[in-house]
Amino acid sequence: MQHEHLPPAAHASLLRACVQANAPRRHAVKTLALLLACGASLYAFERRSPWRGWTADYRTAVNQRRVVTLDDGTQLTLNTSSAVNIVYSGAQRRIQLLAGEIFIATAKDAVQRPFFVGTPHGSLQALGTRFTVRLHDGYASAGVLEGAVAVLADDGARRLLLRAGEGAHFDGTGVHRQALAPYGGAWLNGMLVARDMRLADFLAELSRYSDHPLTCAPAIAGLRVSGSYPLADVGAILDAVSASLQLRRNTVTRFWGHQVVRIELAAH
Repeated sequence: MQHEHLPPAAHASLLRACVQANAPRRHAVKTLALLLACGASLYAFERRSPWRGWTADYRTAVNQRRVVTLDDGTQLTLNTSSAVNIVYSGAQRRIQLLAGEIFIATAKDAVQRPFFVGTPHGSLQALGTRFTVRLHDGYASAGVLEGAVAVLADDGARRLLLRAGEGAHFDGTGVHRQALAPYGGAWLNGMLVARDMRLADFLAELSRYSDHPLTCAPAIAGLRVSGSYPLADVGAILDAVSASLQLRRNTVTRFWGHQVVRIELAAH
C-alpha cells in the first residue's frame, strides 16, 4: 500500500490512525515482556529459596548447608534448598520436612517424648538414631546411619523398620526397602561423591547445588563419572568432569530469561 502521494493532512491522519490501532498491540507486547521478566526473576528466586520455605522455621538457599541445635539437643543439618518446621509439644517432638534434605542426630529427651519426621509422602519415627530424609518428585527417602527408624502409615501403624545401613523410599501407596547409598551422606562434609555414575544422573544430582539447571546431550548421557568433588564450586566440578571426558559446557539462555548449562561433545 503506497502513501507517498497522499496530501500531507491525509497522510498525518492516516499515521495517527495506525498508531492508535497499534497501541493495544504494543501494550500487550510490553505486558508480555514484563511477565516474562518477572517469571524469570521468580524462577531464579524459587531455585534459591523454594516458595514452601518462605515462612519455614529454618531454611537454606541453593548450595547452602545449615546446622541447627534444637531445644532438646537434637542436631539438625539442612542440605541445599531445604526447609523445615519444628513442632515440639508436651506430647511429642516433630520435624516437618517441607523441601530438600535433612540429617538428624536425635538427642535423648528428658520426658521421653517420641520423635517424628513428617513429609508429604508419609511419616517416620526415630528410635534413638542418626538418619537422613530427602524429598524427591513424588516420593521421599530415608537412610539410617545409626539406630533405627520406623516408616509409618497414615494411621500411625508401623509399615517398615529400618536399621543402621538400610534405607527406603516411600509414598502414600507403598514403601520399598533399599540399601543405603554408600556416599549419600557426603554432602554433610560439603562433597559430592560419584562412583561409576551415569553423566545424566550425576548432573541431575549436581543441579541441586547449582544456580542453573544442568543437562547434557542425549548422546553422552551414558558416559560414566567417578570422583570426589567439593560442592563449594559447581563451575569447577563441571570443568573437571568436562575435561576428563573431553566434553565442554555451554550456557544457553532461554527466551524467558533463565539460563541452562548444557554439557556437550567438545568441538574438534
